[in-house]
Amino acid sequence: MTYSTAQQSIFKRYSYSIAAFIAVMCVTASMVGIAYKIQQRYTMTIFETLADRQAESLKLAVENDLEFIGSGANFLHSVDPSSWAHFSRYAEHVVNGSRSLIGLQWMQRVEPNQLEQYLANTRKNIPGFQIYTVPKNGSKTFGYQLTDGLPAFIATDVYPRTKENLAILGFYSSRLRFDLILDDMLTFNRPNISDKVRLIQDGFEPSIHKSGLLIYHPVFSFDNQELYGVVIGVVRSTVYFEGLVTQTATELDMSIKVEDLGFDANDDPILFQSENWNEVTGKVISRTVQLPNRDWRVDFKLSGTVTAWEKSILYGIGAVGFLIACLISYTVNLQSREKERLAVMLDIKTVELKRMAELDSLTQLYNRRVFNDNLFHYINSGLDFTLVSFDVDRFKFVNDKFGHLAGDEALLHVTKLVNANLGPWDRFYRTGGDEFCILSRITDKNELAAYLEKSAGWYQTLHLNTRNRLFCSLSIGAIVHKDEDPETLFHKVDLQLYKSKENGRNSVSIGD
Repeated sequence: MTYSTAQQSIFKRYSYSIAAFIAVMCVTASMVGIAYKIQQRYTMTIFETLADRQAESLKLAVENDLEFIGSGANFLHSVDPSSWAHFSRYAEHVVNGSRSLIGLQWMQRVEPNQLEQYLANTRKNIPGFQIYTVPKNGSKTFGYQLTDGLPAFIATDVYPRTKENLAILGFYSSRLRFDLILDDMLTFNRPNISDKVRLIQDGFEPSIHKSGLLIYHPVFSFDNQELYGVVIGVVRSTVYFEGLVTQTATELDMSIKVEDLGFDANDDPILFQSENWNEVTGKVISRTVQLPNRDWRVDFKLSGTVTAWEKSILYGIGAVGFLIACLISYTVNLQSREKERLAVMLDIKTVELKRMAELDSLTQLYNRRVFNDNLFHYINSGLDFTLVSFDVDRFKFVNDKFGHLAGDEALLHVTKLVNANLGPWDRFYRTGGDEFCILSRITDKNELAAYLEKSAGWYQTLHLNTRNRLFCSLSIGAIVHKDEDPETLFHKVDLQLYKSKENGRNSVSIGD
């Protein structure tokens, strides 16, 4: 066994072990990956289901308040205006039925020409009653401030009648937001929800946190032809979102952000955001809660999709797979050692068989089969070459007179001389008996003629170490390949070889 063969067998031995180890680890990694993906998918399914449920729960909570506030509006709609003074009694039952609803306001519609009479009637029950507004980015301003003779919707009654809520009485809105709400209610006859607002009950300071929502519900006349006013439900929005956090915290570690996409919310659109929202990195899915006049986008963020216990199981699978991979790798290594001797012997026999299949047993030149393969390769590759064919003159006479051993000696001597003078890019073949071929890369006819005639001169000085002195010569035919197929090329070179024979042998013939 040669050194290179030994090195190759050692490499193969360890490569099989490494391959087995890698294969088992790949299977293990695939199993861990599949298990991880299944767990992720299961968690994401729960996550999405939970998000759908939370978004629906939020919507139901708002719609529940809409119905409560609507019942307060229905009271004013269904009774005679002389009974509106009993609004607070009915509002008590409405407010007590909701966790998030902290108050109801009755905003009566008052035309400019009705203002004096309205103030006179109201001051009978509330001495010192005055109307006021708070313009956007402005301060509290008393008196009627609307333009174009627009009616004012004035806070005429409120529940509960706390000190803070009573401060609302007399307020009317002079902002564009309220005008748009009125237009929507008149057009679609539906309630409206405001963006996040700072409640007047909390004070007028700009630094006060905005924690409220206003739900506007129209009150129409019995024939729905005239808008009497608006019932406003005052909602603590944090109750909605604290409920969401409480529900999600018991099931998954999930953070929530609620963003208002409606009108006039661009200055402060975030209705709610979990404290750790910006710190948590993970999968985010969004759901849209569609309300009568605005949409809320609820973003849910999941910090992780696999629990610590599930991760420990996956690590355990990986560790077991690693141990199995080591055992299998060791077993394969033992088997490789056992097979190493057979593999080396097989390599040696394979090399010998290949040489026997490709080489002539006497001259050790490439045989006819290799010659045919090389010739087809030269033709198909478009290489420029010349086919040279020659044989030993009167070779049969040598065999008959001196014996086949002398003939073999003559062929070996020819082979030795040709190999010694062969061009650097030429290939030499024994194609049968005393017949030889050369595939030469010399294609210039003058250069080729000098090359072959010089070689022929060496061949004719051939003599053998036999009891009788023997002189041999060669007849050579050559064809520079143009576009011929193999059969045509063989025919042409045979014609040139016969021409050399007809010229008295010991000659070179090169055809066009």
